[in-house]
Amino acid sequence: MNRNYVCSDIHGHYDKWRALLTALDLRPDDTLYVLGDMIDRGPDGVKVLQDMMLRPNVIPILGNHEMTAAVGIPTLLKEITDESLAELNETDVAVLSDWLRNGGGPTLRGLRSIPPEERQDLLEYLHDMELYAEVEAGGRNFVLIHAAPERFDPDKPLEDYEPQEFLFGRPDPSAEFWPDKYLVYGHTPTRLLRERLGEPPSDDILRRGRQIAIDCACAYDGKLGCLCLETLEEIYV
Repeated sequence: MNRNYVCSDIHGHYDKWRALLTALDLRPDDTLYVLGDMIDRGPDGVKVLQDMMLRPNVIPILGNHEMTAAVGIPTLLKEITDESLAELNETDVAVLSDWLRNGGGPTLRGLRSIPPEERQDLLEYLHDMELYAEVEAGGRNFVLIHAAPERFDPDKPLEDYEPQEFLFGRPDPSAEFWPDKYLVYGHTPTRLLRERLGEPPSDDILRRGRQIAIDCACAYDGKLGCLCLETLEEIYV
């Protein structure tokens, strides 16, 4: 039987990414969804993306770091001249500053180390990422997304939300979403969500009702967590 897995927020930790692949022993008919923030902060985001690109059964979902990088990378990789500097507007500068302030430096260094045609392939990969996925597995329905919207309406179609709500939202970890779907998301480390709930700290996956948070703080010396959708088994490296 084929399996569907989901992980998130690898943040450039290529060693943990490869260890997870080994632990899962993915078969060709299995699928692994990665819920954004594959890059930045950690040292090897470019290697993570290049490895994912080679795997047709690994499905990337756009995260805020990928979105910011997709906007900022073309500007940063231009030859710096008086003319190119003059073309930068305030929005360009703000995007670049935000990306680098939030850990984009290692990704930029990785991009500069690969040939131009490989950079272009990576940019196209970023631009092709979807904002969410809907999956049926194990008799359950799942919505997979990088960040959960803070202003949620169960009657609002997913395609009607603004992209920023799926990239930057930090909902109440005890909030109710759909009565008939499970929401699986990353973006906010589960240790912080547990703190908001007044619970002891832990980097394990957090489940509250039909809300499942899976950012296990890989970027902050935590774990890389993964969930099997058929069985709800948790896998960690």
